[in-house]
Amino acid sequence: MGHKSGERITQNYQVVQYLSYLEQASDRVVIRELGTTFNNKKQLVAIVTHPDNHARLDEIRINALRLDDARETLREQADQIIENQPVILYLAGSIHGFELSGSEGVLRLLEHFTTSNDPETMEQLRNTVLILDPVINPDGRDAFAHFNHEHKGRTANPKNIHWSNDFTSWDALKYRTGHYYFDLNRDWFAHTHPETRNRAAFLREWRPQASVDAHEMGSEREFYLDPPTDPVSPWFPSYASKWFREYGKAHAGGFDLENIEYTTGEIFNFFYPAYFTSYMTYQGSVGMLYEQGSSRGFALELSDGTVRTLSDAAFNQFAALRSMVRMSSERREEILSDYYSASLESVEKTEGGAVRYLIKNEGDPHHVTETVNLLIRNGIEVHRLNSETEFRNVSDREGNPVGNQSFGPGTYLVVASQPRMRFIRMLLEPHIQIPEEFLAEARERVNRGENPRFYDITSWSLPLMFNLQGFSTSDSKAPDAALIAEKVINKGGAPSRKATYAYLIDGSQSAMLSAVHPLREHGIRLHILYKPTQVNGKSFSSGTLVVRTDGNEDQVHTIVSELAEKYRLRVDPVDSGLSDPGFPPLGSIEGNRVQKPKIAILGDHPVNAYSFGWAWHKLDQQYEIPHTIIRPGAIGNSSISDFNVLIMPEIRDFSEMDKALGENGIERIKQWVQDGGSLVTLSTATEYSRKNLELSTLVSWYEKEENEKKQKITVPGAFFSIDTDSESWLNSGYSFTPPMLINSDRLYEAADEPPMPSKRIAVKVSENENARISGHAWQENLERLPGSVLVYEERIGSGRIINFTEDTNFRGYWRGADRLFLNAVVLSPGAP
Repeated sequence: MGHKSGERITQNYQVVQYLSYLEQASDRVVIRELGTTFNNKKQLVAIVTHPDNHARLDEIRINALRLDDARETLREQADQIIENQPVILYLAGSIHGFELSGSEGVLRLLEHFTTSNDPETMEQLRNTVLILDPVINPDGRDAFAHFNHEHKGRTANPKNIHWSNDFTSWDALKYRTGHYYFDLNRDWFAHTHPETRNRAAFLREWRPQASVDAHEMGSEREFYLDPPTDPVSPWFPSYASKWFREYGKAHAGGFDLENIEYTTGEIFNFFYPAYFTSYMTYQGSVGMLYEQGSSRGFALELSDGTVRTLSDAAFNQFAALRSMVRMSSERREEILSDYYSASLESVEKTEGGAVRYLIKNEGDPHHVTETVNLLIRNGIEVHRLNSETEFRNVSDREGNPVGNQSFGPGTYLVVASQPRMRFIRMLLEPHIQIPEEFLAEARERVNRGENPRFYDITSWSLPLMFNLQGFSTSDSKAPDAALIAEKVINKGGAPSRKATYAYLIDGSQSAMLSAVHPLREHGIRLHILYKPTQVNGKSFSSGTLVVRTDGNEDQVHTIVSELAEKYRLRVDPVDSGLSDPGFPPLGSIEGNRVQKPKIAILGDHPVNAYSFGWAWHKLDQQYEIPHTIIRPGAIGNSSISDFNVLIMPEIRDFSEMDKALGENGIERIKQWVQDGGSLVTLSTATEYSRKNLELSTLVSWYEKEENEKKQKITVPGAFFSIDTDSESWLNSGYSFTPPMLINSDRLYEAADEPPMPSKRIAVKVSENENARISGHAWQENLERLPGSVLVYEERIGSGRIINFTEDTNFRGYWRGADRLFLNAVVLSPGAP
């Protein structure tokens, strides 16, 4: 690659060249291409093992699949496989692009196992199959490599203030994340990005028994080794817990020999299932985490005056990986035996949870199929009912008993008793209980004003995330159902015939809003219905789009058909504007004309790059809605009159935003809203719109005299039920009310003044005292949140501001809230 380890930051194209060379030069290596990233960078892995193993590599892979499924493989058969089966290890680096040493450590390991010929190395190669994935996140890593190479002089300067070690929070997240500013280490079950989908598909084919994700952490720490700290999920497999301890001892022994400082068992937990370590563990592996103290780039001076270099950090990663491979080789049979036993336990152990989970084919059809495909991509078997079936002892998506229920054909069914049983529980149970002992310690930390150490959100149930009609049952009857063998496709498509009057695109489909811009681009008139209707005996949801033909039947039919095929939309042709008696007509006053949305997103420092990326990805990738990204500094110097919608994502620093916008920018936004623009604020941008832009009249609960001294208590990512204003256009398109994910300490109320049409609470936390559905909330949250505003619309002059107090685009997988955000962005220019 033209440099020694640590001298330069190895870029992805160099890794690709190196792996390609090794495949030709070594009989220990074959490479596999997983796919490409958003920036079209190749994702390659090297499969490294003894030449004798390469001769039977496919047999080894198939045997791993057999050991993974105890329904198909008996104990005696498993024992026979284990006699000659190498243990499969997946070793990967740098899912966060600016955490450099993980990749460099994996590359050192690759060099070692392709160049060393000593008996110990050859024995380890015989006993293991190493799947080496040097760069999990090529886009982010290459961006940080370019930054460091551009700012390095003749030698690396370790000073914190040196420009190579000094960058904004926006840039830090840019280098940490992928192309759309997503944290790829929170994407492991959702697969919003191709990097994750490609890798997950490969890992399903190989079923490694142990795996490592090599990270970096804060510079003042040295090296973290598993086992993790509390809390631990009740569904966490004992197989992994045992081997965390065993691998931990092996790592510690290796580090002691090298005089490397480390910690273990004090930080990091795997309660949340979306990062690598927990995801791989629920996939049957022992998913391990390495966290090396960061060198920032090439070198960094620590608080005691010592300097940590990239080469130092890479060596530590290499040393840990060597210890892991050594122990895996030495205890091969025990690891494989325990791995099979864990599979056997999964298919036999069903007590303590539902026997089956069901998802009705209702609501947003795209979100239903997306969830089913997500489950399948995660290695979970899904069936579809062939006929109507009644189940006893059914509970709804919130865990409430609903007695006996009938489910029609087309309902999706997940049987718990399968190899991924524990992961099924984690994804489909409404609530995963956090151990009380941990909660007591967390509360003590909250009382001291410290971080409670939840580390991530505490609720992620897919029926709640996607707003699905999900159920579970303890009924063990065997229904008439067929296994789904391939990706599920929506039934939408071109309309069956031409319409003389209009086409109706049912409002239950969030993807319907993808068609608005191209239809308006062609000059086609659109009308949106804010109330449900019925035509020719068929029901249509609120939010249904009426596409006028206006006598241009052929042209409109062609355009509508293309869009329906592209977005898999259900479209119905109608020949009259009349609805069935008692229902709103298609030109109803309970609706309005739809204008073409001309959307801008505020991006760059001091906007939170995550929040920006989620909004950008939502529009650009998930719904393909045109938009323009504007830097805050450009607003004061440029006209924004070309746009009728401005999205303001979460803001990290209000004073920095004031500087970036400048007085001209602030005044320009305020005047633009007065003149007819729609400002959509997310998360802390709502507070900025109140305090700094002086546009929103929302009142903070903490500003009330009786609450001024109350401690702010954050909800650690829990779902709450909501009350919606049925008269608000913002709530159109929902077949049933979604829950809302609250992940902050924000509390807002409407201004204390008489009701007026210019100010409307569209969504608020339910007034019900049992508003919390899933996840953890403190007693103060439960007392304060009921009635708190979540979505607020306020007319200002000819324009409006729409405040979201939480970020509904959270990580691209809180899909149940998509419609709220898209309504605000796409429909607000013509909304009442």
